Amino acid sequence: MDYNLYYGVKSNRLLIVSNRAPEFTTAVKNTLPGVFVVRYNYDTSSLDDIISKVDDKMQHRKVKSIAILVHSDETQFYICSTNEKVLNGESLIDDPDINYFLKSLSDYCHRGSSRLDFFNSRLASSCVKYQLCLALRHLTQCDVGIWPDLMGEEYNGELYFSSADIRPTKTALDGYQRIRTVGKGAFGVATLYRNTNKNNLVVIKQINMLDMTAQERQLALNEAKVLSLLSHPYIISYYGSFEMDGVLMIEMEYADGGTLAEYLIGRSTNLLPERQILEMFLQMSEAIQCIHQRNILHRDLKTTNVFLTKKRQIKLGDFGISKIMTTKLQALTVVGTPYYISPEMCEGKQYDQKSDIWALGCILYEMASLQRTFDASNLPALIHFITKENFAPIPLCYSLNLKKLVNDLLQKDPLRRPNANYLVETIPDFIDFVTDSNWVQESSELESSNDDLLNRSVVYQFSSPTNLTPVQLPFSVQIVQLAVSQTHFVALTSDYSIFTWGEDKHGQLGHGEETPWKNDPQCVVSLLDKHITQVGAGQNFSVFVSSTGLVMTTGDGKYGALGHGDWNSVSRPKLIDFLLKVDVVKISCGNHHIAALTNEGQLYTWGRGNHGQLGLGNLQDCCFPILVNWHLDEKIGSIQCGPECTAIITDCQNVYACGLNKCNKLGLNRPSLFKLKFKEVPFESLFTKVKFLDGLRVTYVCFGECHSAAITAQGHVVIWGSNIYSQRGKLHVSQNKPNLLQLPGYSKAQIIDCGPTYTLIGTDDNAVVFCGTRFSLQMDTKALTQMTSMFTSEVIARPKVILGLYASDEQIDKGQLLVLNSLQAVGHNLMITVDTFLRVNS
Repeated sequence: MDYNLYYGVKSNRLLIVSNRAPEFTTAVKNTLPGVFVVRYNYDTSSLDDIISKVDDKMQHRKVKSIAILVHSDETQFYICSTNEKVLNGESLIDDPDINYFLKSLSDYCHRGSSRLDFFNSRLASSCVKYQLCLALRHLTQCDVGIWPDLMGEEYNGELYFSSADIRPTKTALDGYQRIRTVGKGAFGVATLYRNTNKNNLVVIKQINMLDMTAQERQLALNEAKVLSLLSHPYIISYYGSFEMDGVLMIEMEYADGGTLAEYLIGRSTNLLPERQILEMFLQMSEAIQCIHQRNILHRDLKTTNVFLTKKRQIKLGDFGISKIMTTKLQALTVVGTPYYISPEMCEGKQYDQKSDIWALGCILYEMASLQRTFDASNLPALIHFITKENFAPIPLCYSLNLKKLVNDLLQKDPLRRPNANYLVETIPDFIDFVTDSNWVQESSELESSNDDLLNRSVVYQFSSPTNLTPVQLPFSVQIVQLAVSQTHFVALTSDYSIFTWGEDKHGQLGHGEETPWKNDPQCVVSLLDKHITQVGAGQNFSVFVSSTGLVMTTGDGKYGALGHGDWNSVSRPKLIDFLLKVDVVKISCGNHHIAALTNEGQLYTWGRGNHGQLGLGNLQDCCFPILVNWHLDEKIGSIQCGPECTAIITDCQNVYACGLNKCNKLGLNRPSLFKLKFKEVPFESLFTKVKFLDGLRVTYVCFGECHSAAITAQGHVVIWGSNIYSQRGKLHVSQNKPNLLQLPGYSKAQIIDCGPTYTLIGTDDNAVVFCGTRFSLQMDTKALTQMTSMFTSEVIARPKVILGLYASDEQIDKGQLLVLNSLQAVGHNLMITVDTFLRVNS
């Protein structure tokens, strides 16, 4: 029998539906006549059960396409509960059952023009969709579509459903424009939206109730209940909540200044003025007074739950585990973040509002000292410190009032701690007592409390020992990081401003335009409110990382280094959607590729892979971040990219490298059986251990075109690879064995960089040491047309100090200090960042 004729033109389709799928009933009721429908129970079915149901339905018939309707979240599809089978990029590679399941389904399709569709997908990122579609196409040999509703963007839903009955209707999120994910927690994801009707930004916390137990659902619902009871200028405002397909949406106010934790991290070692501490703490106290007056315990007070506006106004938030005290009974459940829990909670005793007061004391201590009140490497030790030990005193520069306030809040006995009413009444008097000050320092460091310290950075182009040309940056900036490439420069300042200059032919400077060259640094306006804490520069592109772990790129997309899922260039920083689900803490750029390390120790790479520098086991370019398969017991501590190569330094201080091994610059040449000869390894596409560095305790590594160098924990310098230009600072050395560089005097290395034909070292006594060959005419004129060469041609075979940043005893007595901040090779030019400190009597 010709089943195509029997079932009609549109009958050559198969629909597989889970009972947990969004709009399950709508989909089944409005399936077109003759479409084969296989329904299954998500909680009781296995993959074999689903295939068996399909076998029974199909009876060896073939179809033109298959549709799958299951529930999903922002990263994956949930196929069945038995053995917890999910479909995502990792399971396609690592789970043979998922692999076999999809191949078995594709066997029911006609070859050549078949397709596989997923409807009602909640995958948030276009890069996630792109990666998954690519992998599925390769596996099933079918065209693949992933659609956000039952119609599909190209109306592929009309192949299966009656379009008149399933066309999308207005939903609860109509009128909201999604911007980005701003937070993740135990019960959901917080996403930033623009309310297009009111033209304001809001945060919607999305909590999937379908996968929760009854107790978890109660905790998730609690936040909406608590927020609805509170209205206060220093508490995150509650705008409403609604349910959509089993997902609870809580709409609330957006605090545009980040969290208090981020703000304190950004201060580094610069202490806050006492007046600022007390004014911010007063706002927190008023917020706590409000919730305590309504018999509510917050139970999870910490710096990451204290939000800020751009004007540094406090907004207390995250009431997910708050408890409404409906009776006089005290709470018993131990909840909250370990660093902030009170002694009575540690000991399993009853607790009340005074536990919130303890947490407030921990926050106040952090604001004053920029470090945790109690810290330990494990939970038992932390509990011991909290219950038995005393905390270190706050810095001496603060008043007795502030010290007494900290001591009162952190009393072990809760009865001796003040309540919120007392704080609100008392702190204004403390504020009035404080003299106005914009900067504080420990009194042990200054002769007089009236002394101030001016700190600024200057970036120099160093063309000879007598020629230091300053870059025209704003006078008062403090440089946190300077990133350089062969084409342009990116400077990050202490106030989160970004300045770029150099070539801008591909939009790598991020100003929204493309120009041949910008000689003067300009601020990247679009990044002013992004709290950028790390920058990188590759050839014709730039990368920026925010304090919340978001990654943005701009410039040339030719090799995919922008990570946006395509090969297009952009002239303004654009968010990498694929990395929204992870928190990036470290980033490094090669010429045409990027490596990113997350807070969970995962490594992502993307961009050009022609020599295996992505560490993925192949030589392919990739236009979106790919997770590197790292199965060693050692944790990744830091990452460093170089010209066509990448290296990892682990927590055990071992080095692993991949990429181009020209002149053995990665140290991957293999010795023969008797170690008399070495087998040359031209490149390596997987991270491989650099064995001759074992036991040296490497803390930093850098790469040149043909040689590499490392700094050890003792401040020694190790160099290997080519020595044709004497760049290894020693005559007659083998490229297959490293040599220890002897620095002048008793100096120790703190900074190191490899130029094309030389090595640069910054020492602990502020000297710049050089070894290698100096060129004047063979520099890359195309990349640095506006810059002069560094030296006339000269060979320095032994390490030599070419610049010393020294202050006289008289200058030191006056508080005039110079510190070498950074040192970078740019072709045959040298960029130096110098921090200057000047003590001024106010």
